[in-house]
Amino acid sequence: MKLEAQRGYHRLPMEEPDSRAAERQARIAAAMPATLAEKMRSDRAAGERRPVTVLFADVVGSTSLVESMDPEDWTGIVNEAFDAMSKAIYQYEGTIARLMGDAVLAFFGAPVAHEDDPQRAVRAALRMIRTIDTDLRARVQRERGSDFRIRAGINTGEVVVGVVGSDLAYEYTAMGDAVNVASRIHSAALPGTLVVTAATYRFVAPVVEAIDRGELDVKGKAGRVRAYEISGMKAAPGRLRGLAGLESPLVGRGGELARLEAAYEVVRAGQGRVACVIGDAGLGKSRLLAELRAAARARAPDVVWAEGQCLSYGQGLPYHLVVDLVRSLVGVSAAAEDHELAAALERVTRDVLGEAWADTYAYLAHLAGLPLRPELAGRISGIDFEVLKRYVAALHALVQAMAARGPVVLVCEDVHWADAASVDVIFQAMPLANELPLFWIVTSRPERGSNGWRLVTTARDMFGEALIEVRLAPLSTESTRRLVANLLEIESLPDAVRDLILAKAEGNPFFVEEVIRMLMDRDAIVERDGRWVATGGIGGVEIPGTLQGLLLARIDRLPASARRTIRTASVIGRQFPLRVLERLIDVAAKP
Repeated sequence: MKLEAQRGYHRLPMEEPDSRAAERQARIAAAMPATLAEKMRSDRAAGERRPVTVLFADVVGSTSLVESMDPEDWTGIVNEAFDAMSKAIYQYEGTIARLMGDAVLAFFGAPVAHEDDPQRAVRAALRMIRTIDTDLRARVQRERGSDFRIRAGINTGEVVVGVVGSDLAYEYTAMGDAVNVASRIHSAALPGTLVVTAATYRFVAPVVEAIDRGELDVKGKAGRVRAYEISGMKAAPGRLRGLAGLESPLVGRGGELARLEAAYEVVRAGQGRVACVIGDAGLGKSRLLAELRAAARARAPDVVWAEGQCLSYGQGLPYHLVVDLVRSLVGVSAAAEDHELAAALERVTRDVLGEAWADTYAYLAHLAGLPLRPELAGRISGIDFEVLKRYVAALHALVQAMAARGPVVLVCEDVHWADAASVDVIFQAMPLANELPLFWIVTSRPERGSNGWRLVTTARDMFGEALIEVRLAPLSTESTRRLVANLLEIESLPDAVRDLILAKAEGNPFFVEEVIRMLMDRDAIVERDGRWVATGGIGGVEIPGTLQGLLLARIDRLPASARRTIRTASVIGRQFPLRVLERLIDVAAKP
């Protein structure tokens, strides 16, 4: 595998696993300096300080393997391993910092941040281990009689990222203790396994299967590092948001919920409806849907309620939203095996379509990447455009047959992350609400440049005043106070603590929960005799790590000029006269 140095970073010339690879690389390039010369004139040592998740992986026992092989054969095998590892990293939009002999160093969170970078890193590591174990390892064993496996370690922390080196050699990389810990903790991993530090585990604990490895000695570290071995993703993942053991009734969203419940009653009466729920991250879109789902099932326990969840890294996974919607329609979780999905899909299509089931099953199974029996595979058209039309027709047939038996609710969550192919299919299926007791619900952040925003504009054009458009604003101060009181289940929370939470959260329910979580984790508030009291550390809290990634992800999507303005403003302080910011920007812009 050849490497090219392009604009100060390494690019791997391989087939990307999705159609948006070029756009993703362009985003990465846009986040970096325009030219090497420009960067070399800047303060190279300063770089940019930001939280990232670092992944280090290498081949186990490579020294003995090299001794037993011809150098060219070894190079070919290692290149195949790098190819598999690099594809996994790029699928989850990580950055490869360095290839070192038989090892790869990558990080997630720079130059483009995502709100779930720790989870992306874990998924990438699990994928690369699984791919090499199932493909390359078996072949090396068969042809060479040797075992070929990799191991990986992950750590999360603050680093300095930027271009380092000279005019002759340079790279975009991360530097700091978090990188060193990742490169050393991986040695605690057994062949074919992944080990993460507690700093990473706290971000992914609800969604992974893990074994606590205890505190480990790490070379170069004075203290011990707590580590966890990750065996896979949970079949039924827990909540990444919210506070375990602390619940609150719905606060400040009564009017929005009433509008959605009224629309659902219209659907129950036999008329279709479409609703768009729009709001920034953390404002309660998912919670609002959960309340509506509970109310709908309380009124009609047998209602068909199907949800398709978009993935933050799913814009390059064709049809992933439609496949998830189909899984939900036939009652199979996203973690189910292919044979389970195939069995459920065949059972449901046979049940609702009778003798006409085969075509619908064949195209939906093909859409989901399921193996087909020869007699069903022959039904698939070989023309790409015709296949797309048949995907749409198959989804139509399944939804129509199910809606003929009673109301159907189809939810497309987080369509700002939707892939273009899924948007095309749902775009053509949405008009079914004009003729069936069908309730389409689309949730999105107000990101008008995303693929999924087309569903919002389509719904406006297609349904006009019949569209239910719910826009979520931050909670009022009174509602936020009530939420804090509900979560902590006390009335005597010190005013100073309550005011701190209100100031940090600014009416965002998710921010409220995360600030409270951070205060608890750091013992800034503790429960004593049934009351929450503040400790001495209450004054020094900052933005929680879970929110840093979310905010950085939003900043990184802005144009370069807007990012510079935000960074300049952050240095001035939280409040300042506009003329001060304008003066500093003018000064910075002068040569």
